[in-house]
Amino acid sequence: MLHSVRESTAENAAFEDVIAMAHEMQGNRAVSELLRLSAALLEHCAYEMARNDGRGQVSRIILISAELERMAREAAAQ
Repeated sequence: MLHSVRESTAENAAFEDVIAMAHEMQGNRAVSELLRLSAALLEHCAYEMARNDGRGQVSRIILISAELERMAREAAAQ
């Protein structure tokens, strides 16, 4: 599971903080916010993949990110 990964870096501490905050979120608003967060993380992942090695499934990740954004908008409207 993601929150079981442990290292002593500042980046990892920030990552752990985001995961902990996500686990604390509840309710209808949480659904929309968590989808938005997931989309942002995937989008950044695609950027880093493209920037670092140019391989991988960058376009697929971007499409998944866009779909998560759409789902977040729908969840927020409910």
